[in-house]
Amino acid sequence: MATDKFEHATFYLTSEQVNSIKKLARKNQISRSALVRMIIREYLARQDEDKES
Repeated sequence: MATDKFEHATFYLTSEQVNSIKKLARKNQISRSALVRMIIREYLARQDEDKES
């Protein structure tokens, strides 16, 4: 993960989304920040797919 570079971005989450992230992180035994990075990667990948279509 240290080699991955992210530009600064702001994402606003609802408290329900934050609680879901906390639960998923606990369930999968990974850090919340790692989980958020995975979610952002998935979101950006979908955005790229939509642009290509």
